Amino acid sequence: MYLMHRISHENSASVKLLKEDNLLPIGWSMLKGEKADRVLRNAKEMKQNEFRDDFVELGKEINRSWLTARRSNYLYRFLNLNKGDRVLIPKSGELDLCEVTGSPYAYDNPEGIDIGFVVPVRMISTGISRHRYVPVDLASKLKYRGTNLCLNDKDKETIERMLTNYRDEVPFYDFTPTRDSIVKKIHDYLTQLNDQHFEKLIESYMVFIGADVTVIPPKNSKSQKNSSIADVDVKAAFNTLDLVIYVQAKRHTDTSDDTGIRQLLAYKNEEDSTFEHLEPFKWFITTGEFDKNTTDIPQDEQGERIRVIQGTEFASLLVDSGFVFSDDIFKRG
Repeated sequence: MYLMHRISHENSASVKLLKEDNLLPIGWSMLKGEKADRVLRNAKEMKQNEFRDDFVELGKEINRSWLTARRSNYLYRFLNLNKGDRVLIPKSGELDLCEVTGSPYAYDNPEGIDIGFVVPVRMISTGISRHRYVPVDLASKLKYRGTNLCLNDKDKETIERMLTNYRDEVPFYDFTPTRDSIVKKIHDYLTQLNDQHFEKLIESYMVFIGADVTVIPPKNSKSQKNSSIADVDVKAAFNTLDLVIYVQAKRHTDTSDDTGIRQLLAYKNEEDSTFEHLEPFKWFITTGEFDKNTTDIPQDEQGERIRVIQGTEFASLLVDSGFVFSDDIFKRG
């Protein structure tokens, strides 16, 4: 059983008992001796409705009209705790979680302290921030103002997930799992585009991040200044930064070899006056996985290196930049 149980009643004494003696308390200190034995026995032997009826009858016998049916439920749930059950303890802005290690019993309390029963526990986690680690479904349960409340299987799963997040310091509102899911969906989308659409999307991304001029060179155009293998799919000028990014794009679903790298390295001389005065940077974007270690990426004799963006990395760039997808990206013109 998972129980949410408040210890605000007799707060100072209750907190001390829990902290120093590992005893989780509840009230009903007027039930002593045979009366305490009676409710302890009935809680184990009777169904809840039977316990409720006898509890109300007990109230009449000892002239305590506030021993009501509703209040009997709180005591019944507490006295039904067994070894291995877990108890969630709400506090101001925090939660504690403990595990029951024995059976409830009548507490021989000092005069004037309304603690009638206790159950031995061990603490599992303390000081769990309700703001950081308690999701909305469990938070709504914690708003219940009664002494205690039985939690269901869904609550149990939520609590176990909360403990994991608390241990790993991952707040419930952490966006990472959602972001990862979005990145995967966008990556899957990219792999379904044809080559022309993929290049148009890259060109639009460059504009989105600040490119002043972009060009997708004609296919199979012959360069007068570069070798025959030289090829660039997208050019993007960032004039305020005095640089141009040359992109070679491969829409692959598995691995990518170094062909695109060598095509970029062979592109040494710019023939377009729009870009020839700018410092070149070269990107190899592939939706596949580049089959070489980063340290093995080919480079020319001047040490020019290529930025390799592989797998889901381009999808991540799109997500992190706030890029807006639109069918207009792919329209001719």
